[in-house]
Formats: sequence, structure tokens, C-alpha cells
Amino acid sequence: WEIGTNQSIFLIAVVGLSVDYTVHLLHAYNHAGLDKNRQERMQHGLDEMGLSVTSGAITTIGAASFLQACYFTFFQLFGLFIVFVVLFAILMAVTFLAPLCMLIGPEGTQGDIAFLQRYVHGQKTSAKGADVAAQP
Repeated sequence: WEIGTNQSIFLIAVVGLSVDYTVHLLHAYNHAGLDKNRQERMQHGLDEMGLSVTSGAITTIGAASFLQACYFTFFQLFGLFIVFVVLFAILMAVTFLAPLCMLIGPEGTQGDIAFLQRYVHGQKTSAKGADVAAQP
């Protein structure tokens, strides 16, 4: 099986289109605050970025829909490809990622790189985020 020029371009585009919405929602989730539980953090993420992410998906689908009127088959296929990738990405971000974060998403300092740096350099952080000296 060989990958042609069209498929190579589609594969490059799918990476950016597919992760865009999840990255924005997870960024808002992480900035919700350490004092909130998973449900409150995801609610904050959806409140902050939900409308923006949905609007971005709608405008991208709208723009790609105009490619269906093109004469060249490549542009028609590329437009159809974009529509399906964006539809799948927004559906997965809202209907799969959000419940997944509410069930097993990080809480407190889980996944915090700054916490890991402090831990490696001899400091530990309490659950509330206050630094305490490491015990020998």
C-alpha cells in the first residue's frame, strides 16, 4: 500500500484538526484551580472554552463546505475530509473527553511538571500546594 501526495497532505492536516479542540478544553481544565474537584474543573473548562471550541468547529465546517463547489477533485475530497475530521474531533472532545476527565482526570498537583521539578530538587508539595521541606 502506497501513500500518495493527497493522502500525505490529509495526514498532516488531521493531526492539527483532531487535537485542537481537546487541547483547548484540557488547557481550561488545568487552569480551573487546584481547589476544585474533577467535575468542577471540567465545568469550568466547558464554560471557558466550550463556546469558542464549538464556534471554531462550526466555522471550520462551514469553510470546508465551500470546497465542495470546486472543480478539482482534490479540493472536494479535502473539504469532505476536513468536515468529517472536525465533526469527529468536536464530538469526541465534548462527548468522550469531558466525561473521561470527570471520571479519571487529574486532581490537585497530578501531572504538574512544576511539582515534579520541586520533588526532584528535594522539596515536596502538600495537597493544598504549599511547599514543605523534604524529610530525610
